[in-house]
Order: sequence, then C-alpha cells, then structure tokens
Amino acid sequence: MKRDFGKAKHKEHVTCFAPGTLKAMSEMFGISVHDFLKACHGDHDAIKKLADLGRLSEMTQANIEPALQAARATIETTGDLNKALADLAKQTQKSGKQVMSASLDSQLVEKQFANEMIEAKASYVNSVGAETSRHLRQTSLIQVRSHTADLMALTRYQLALTREQNKIPLAQQQADIEYNKAVATAIWAKGSEADLSKIPKPNYKTNARGAGKLWKGFRDTFGI
Repeated sequence: MKRDFGKAKHKEHVTCFAPGTLKAMSEMFGISVHDFLKACHGDHDAIKKLADLGRLSEMTQANIEPALQAARATIETTGDLNKALADLAKQTQKSGKQVMSASLDSQLVEKQFANEMIEAKASYVNSVGAETSRHLRQTSLIQVRSHTADLMALTRYQLALTREQNKIPLAQQQADIEYNKAVATAIWAKGSEADLSKIPKPNYKTNARGAGKLWKGFRDTFGI
C-alpha cells in the first residue's frame, strides 16, 4: 500500500547547481537522481533497482581482485607461451639443418662402409681360410637373426601391453573432461543451486588397481 504524506516534500538544491554531473552519474554509472529520490521515498521499484545494484556491487567487489589477477596471469602466460613457441621454432630451424646434414653424412658413411665390407669379403674369399670364415659368419648371422626375431617379438608385445595399459588413463582423462563439462553446464544453468552430487564421475583409476595386479602377474609369469 502506497503511503500518503500529503504535500510534504524535501527540498533538494544540488540538481540545479550540478545538473551535468548528476546526468553523467546516470549515464556512466546507471544511477539517476530520479531513481535515487524515489528509493529514498519508499518506491518499491526504485528500491529494488538500487538494492540489486548494491548486491551486484558487493559480489563484484569480492571477485574483482581474483578476477583481475586471473586475467593478468592469463595474458602474461599467453605472451610467455607464444614467446617460448617462437624460440622453439627458431631452434628447430637451426638444429633441423644440423640433423639433416648429419643424417645425409651418415648415409654416405653407411654406403662407404657397405662397399668396403663387400670388397673385404670378396678379397677374403680368395684366402686360405675362406670357407671357415664363411661358416663362422653364417653362424653368427643365424644367431643374430634369432636374437633379432626375439627382440622384435618382445618389442611388439611390450608395445601392445603399453597400449592396453594406456587405455585406462586415457579413459579417465576423457571421463574427467566430460565430468567437468557436465559440472560447468549445471553451474551455468543453476549457479549456486546446482546439485553437483547428482553428476556421476567414473573412476577408472580405482578399478585399474585390480587390473594392475593381473598385468604384474602376467609379466612375472613370462619373465618380462
């Protein structure tokens, strides 16, 4: 119910002396003299407007400093990161040339070495111990091939094992990403009223402990 004060009225003198300043207050800060006076006289709409601005200001004051620090850190880090990437690009240009040159030189040395070995073998065939030497080389080659096959098989197994083991942290990483997205969506939708306990969060790491024992037992069995 609107109250009736009859012809009672407060005199205010500032508006006629500083109209430009008070107009700037409205344009720059969103607070008009009209709304302010109406709020002082108990107008509910004006009170609601100023009260909301006040509550918003309290929240802004509480968050402005950490927000400013976070923004500054982001800007500074972005600059540092891109500078580091530029340095890496420069170093890649310099070192890449060295690597390519070394690789080409190695290929030439490899070719020269192969040719020299062929020439040495051809010369040795004519020697007295040619057949014995051939037999020894052939035996060594068979052993090397056997070891090489074993090493290649072991390498393929270890690679497959690593891939399987990596599935768990990769799955957990994806689960964490999806969980964080769900949490952000809930918070954007309901703010402080969001019930984050309703959002399930898979935990592959905990379940992986039992699997880890199986992997260890498998390695122990095969002597890996």
